[in-house]
Amino acid sequence: MSKDIFRNMIAYEIYPTSFSDSNHDGIGDLKGIISKLDYIRGMGFNAIWLNPFYRSPFKDGGYDVEDFFDVDPRFGTMDDFREMVKQAHAKEIRIIVDLVAGHASFRNPDFLESAQAERNEKSDLFIWNDNPWEKGNGLISGMFDRHGCYMVNFFAHQPAFNYGFKKIEEPSWQMSYKDRRTFLAREYMLKVMRYWLNEGAYGFCVDMADSLVKNDEDKSATIEVWKWMFQKIRRDYPEAFFVSEWSHPERAFKAGFDADFVLDHWDNFYHRFFRSNKNTRGTAVIRGNNDVAFTLNDMKERFAQAEKAKSYLALISGNHDTWRIANYLDHEELKVFYMMLFCLPGIPFVLYGDEIGMKTSHIPSKDGGYQRTGTRIPMIWDDREPNHGFTKGKEPYLPFNTENTLSVKRAMKEENSLYHFICQLISLRRTVKDLTDPHVGIKEENRVFHFERGRYELIVNMSRKAYSFEGDKIISSREFTGKLPSGCAVLIETE
Repeated sequence: MSKDIFRNMIAYEIYPTSFSDSNHDGIGDLKGIISKLDYIRGMGFNAIWLNPFYRSPFKDGGYDVEDFFDVDPRFGTMDDFREMVKQAHAKEIRIIVDLVAGHASFRNPDFLESAQAERNEKSDLFIWNDNPWEKGNGLISGMFDRHGCYMVNFFAHQPAFNYGFKKIEEPSWQMSYKDRRTFLAREYMLKVMRYWLNEGAYGFCVDMADSLVKNDEDKSATIEVWKWMFQKIRRDYPEAFFVSEWSHPERAFKAGFDADFVLDHWDNFYHRFFRSNKNTRGTAVIRGNNDVAFTLNDMKERFAQAEKAKSYLALISGNHDTWRIANYLDHEELKVFYMMLFCLPGIPFVLYGDEIGMKTSHIPSKDGGYQRTGTRIPMIWDDREPNHGFTKGKEPYLPFNTENTLSVKRAMKEENSLYHFICQLISLRRTVKDLTDPHVGIKEENRVFHFERGRYELIVNMSRKAYSFEGDKIISSREFTGKLPSGCAVLIETE
């Protein structure tokens, strides 16, 4: 199947707890999202990445799923989900949901059945050893009647589905990933996919996509499992979209994903160019670091892998797990960042609130968020309304960051706001088809970056001097005449 159908996607990520509260209980919900669809469409987004809304104890922000086939009451009902999909589709917005493929909650009924002392049809759905005294290596004991420990995939309350092991170290209980008993997990996840695709979801952002098969150092077995599942699901849903939280495009594309997130990992161009600090690799390139060679090589390699596979890099402003980009860059630097996000190949994903420069705050952990909790704070819709227009009821479930003083309402009125600049870039991307072309020519000289985009060129001047260029200016990160100033980016037409 050609993946050209995805090249025009521009996605907006929503953490449902904190976007818009319709029933005044302090928690965002699906009806709240419905009420803001015109806002999302008005900016130009044509897809929403909806973080977990499934029934959950919320010990990990909803990524600990108790029921894969229902909406958590804090967010509404299945009818609310269906209405959201219906109204979104009417506005040409596709709904992409999270697929938590590697684990469930320890309150999940299927896991609880596997945890029973007597063997049953769910006994092999999750990974269990055969000795409750043999702890360690992600094994949790003493919680249930079954004679053994369960293996976790992340937190202690997230038991791992049993996709098997590539390297068998304990033959008494570890199963090969080719063992038919491990296919229970594959079939279970296919059932989850089919359910939500039938309910109108356009596709999935797959959480921890590389975590399926254990003792799989090169991920070849996990790749094989994904290829098997994709072969099955694409027979009935050939246009379903799958993006992986893998951040390893070569492996993700080999597995069959349509796109792969470039996450905020210290060893990739996204981090080195925009987010690197004293805790990782020092100052970011945009702030003057000379670590240009690595950044450039990684960028070239990732875009080349995407083009070769006829797939996409999913480029993020940030996400619910990452400190917000405005914590790292000032107003002018943010404009340079967004020019790169929207003018380079791939699928842009913008986290709610990033369009108004919201910052992460230091707040106590809630819902298992730990240092991530401060990123998941409520959206600021209005300056004057109580609780900034997020809720008309009691205090919001998560507190606001008092540093975030700009609201959507005010940003829409300010001509030079980041909000309007992003809207301009989205409109430009939807108009100038060369900006969605999968091929990009990349070169750099003396800290001036050039990105060839068909008959257009994006120039990012990270040198300390003004730069002379030839071509007609289309848009720039700030106004200038003559040479391109230091710390500025411009998109020009070269032909």
